[in-house]
Amino acid sequence: MRWAILAAGLAALGSANAVQAYAAAPQGAALQDAAVGEERAPSELMRRTAPPNALDNRTYESTEAALLAGDLDYLVREGRRAIARGESNSLWSTVVFADELAAGRNAEARVVLQTAQGGLTGGVADMLEPFLLAAEGRVDRGVERVDAGQDSLPAPLPEVQRALVFESAGRLQEAAAIYAQMVDNLDTTPPGEAEPQNAEELTRALNAARTTNAIYRAAVVHHRLGQAEQARRYYRLVQGFAPRAADVAANLTRLDAGQGPLDPALTAQSAAGRWMLFVSEYLTQTETIAAMIMQQEPRTGLSSESGTALLQLGVLLAPDADDWRLYAAQQALDAGGVDGAERIVARITDTSVFAADAEIVRANIAIERDDDQGAMAAADRANAHAGERWSIIASVGDIYRRLGHADRAIPAFDRALAMVQSNEDRADVYGYRAYAHRFAGNLSAATADMRAAYELDQSVDTRLLYVTILMDDPAAWRDGIAVARNLLAEQPDSVTRLNTLGYALIQRPEGLEEGYRLLVRGVNFNQNDYAVIDSLGWAYYLHGRFDEALALVERANEMSAGEPNSEILDHLGDVLWRLNRRDDARNAWRQAIDARPDALRRRALEQKVARGMTAAAPRRRELPRVTLPQGPSRRDEL
Repeated sequence: MRWAILAAGLAALGSANAVQAYAAAPQGAALQDAAVGEERAPSELMRRTAPPNALDNRTYESTEAALLAGDLDYLVREGRRAIARGESNSLWSTVVFADELAAGRNAEARVVLQTAQGGLTGGVADMLEPFLLAAEGRVDRGVERVDAGQDSLPAPLPEVQRALVFESAGRLQEAAAIYAQMVDNLDTTPPGEAEPQNAEELTRALNAARTTNAIYRAAVVHHRLGQAEQARRYYRLVQGFAPRAADVAANLTRLDAGQGPLDPALTAQSAAGRWMLFVSEYLTQTETIAAMIMQQEPRTGLSSESGTALLQLGVLLAPDADDWRLYAAQQALDAGGVDGAERIVARITDTSVFAADAEIVRANIAIERDDDQGAMAAADRANAHAGERWSIIASVGDIYRRLGHADRAIPAFDRALAMVQSNEDRADVYGYRAYAHRFAGNLSAATADMRAAYELDQSVDTRLLYVTILMDDPAAWRDGIAVARNLLAEQPDSVTRLNTLGYALIQRPEGLEEGYRLLVRGVNFNQNDYAVIDSLGWAYYLHGRFDEALALVERANEMSAGEPNSEILDHLGDVLWRLNRRDDARNAWRQAIDARPDALRRRALEQKVARGMTAAAPRRRELPRVTLPQGPSRRDEL
C-alpha cells in the first residue's frame, strides 16, 4: 500500500516479564479502612477528568473505554469499590494511591500500598512508595526504598527514580550528581533512521525515548542550579534525539539569558507523576513487544491499558508535562477516544510552549469528527502560535492538505521552506509539499519537489517518500523503482522495503510478476502487517484472482478498522465488483470517499459509485512461482 510506505515501523523484540509482574491481578484481603473505600469521593484533581455533567453512578463497558474517555475520576471510584470488596489489582491500587497523594492524604495512601499486591514489599509499593516517603518528609528513606525495589528495571530508570525523589525535596545537588553519573553511563548516540540491523542498534532504538527524557531531567536540574555549561551540554544531547523539541529550544534561550528553566520545581506529587510517565513508556513498549512475540494480530484500541493508565495519571499529577499530555491526547485519538483526547489536550493553555502543538491535535480531533470548519480554525490558531517553528507551520500545511485546501497548504509549505536551514529539514518540507501536490492531483509538481528533496537528503525516510510519490508519475516511475531497489538491497528482509518495491512494481504491467514475488515474501515475513497484506491482495487482483484477492483485502480492511483507509476500501470495492457483489462494492467505495482520499482517487471513486466499473477486468493468469526462505509461515492464506 502506498500510504504505509510513508513511515516505517520499528520491529522490536524483548521480554514480557515486567508486564506480568506489574499487571497481575490477584485477589486481595478486604480493606477495612473506609478512607480508601467507596464512601470517599475522588479528589478535586481526579474530578476534573470526569466528562461534563457526568453522574457518579456512570458506567463503562471496560477499563479501556474509561481510559479512552480520559475519565480517571471513574477509575478512582471503581478502584475504591473494588478495594473495599477485596478485589484489588495493581491498576486499582495505583489509581487510588494517586488520588490519595493528589489530595495530600498520606496516611490513606500508605493504607492503599499495604493492601496492594505484595503489600509494602510488592511491585506496586516498589514503584510508588519512594514518593510517598518523600511526601512524608523521609527523603533519604525514599531513596533507600528505590535501591531495595527497582533492581529489575532497565537503565536508566532506577537512577531516574532516585533523582526524582531528591528533586521532589529540592535537594538538587544530590539529584544532579545522580543524573551526571547516569548520563556518563548511557549510550547517548541517537538511533538510526533505518530498521535496526543488530542487537546494539535494536537496544538503542528501544531505549531512545527513556534516554531522551532522562537526559532532559538532568539538563533541567543543572539549569536550575546555575550550572550553565553542563545544562547546555545535556540540552544539546536531547536535541540529538529530538531536534525540534520546543521545550529544549525555550530552555536554551532562557539559559543564554541567565534565566531559570521554564519547568517548575518538582513536588512529591509531580515527581510521582513524572515517574509514572517513565514507567508508562516502558510498560507500553514491553506489552507491545510481548504481543509481537506471541504473533498476535494488531488490535484496535489501546496497545497497553496499564501503560495508558499510568500515562494519564502521570500528566494529571505533573501538570507541567505538556509534551506527555500531547502524547496522551494523540494516543487516545488514535485509539478512537475522540472525546477523551479533547479533554486531555484542553489542559494545555495558550501560554504553554506547546500551545501550537495542542492546536494541531485539536485540528486532528475536528477532522475525526468531520468538522472541517473546526479543523481549519484550529490550524489557523496553530499558525498564529507557531512563531519561528517551521515544523508547526508544515503541520498546519498538512492539515490544510487533508482538508482539500491545496491553495492554503502550498503557501504554508512555502513559508516553512523559507525558514529551514539544514538540508535534512529542507528535504522534509519539500517532501511535505510534494505530498500536498500529489494529494491535489498535480503529479508533475509532486515529482519536482520530491526530486529536490532527494538531491538534499538521501535518508531512508526521504527515499521511501520518493518512491511513493514517483510511482504514480509515468514519466518518473522507473526512477522510483531504481531507488526502491537500492533500499531493498540494503535490507533484503525488511517488510517495509519489500512492500515499497513490490507495490511500486505492480503499478505497471511489466513489474507485476516481480512485484507479486516480493509481496509474497513480505507477507511471509510479517502476516500482521496489513499494508503488505493489502498490497499482495491487489497483486492477486491484477492477476485476475479475485477470490484470493478478496480474502487478503478483506483481512487488511479488518485489521485497519480503527482507522478506515481509502486505499484499502477502494481496492475492496473493486474486488467485490468483479465478484458481482455490486451493492457491497458501492458501499466500500462510499466508505473510501468518507475516508478522505486524494483528489485523483476521489474523482475515480465518485465515478465508480455513479457508473460502476467500466474498464475490462484483469484477465486471469497463472501466478509466478515463489521460493520462500526458511521460517514460520501460514501459506494457506496466500
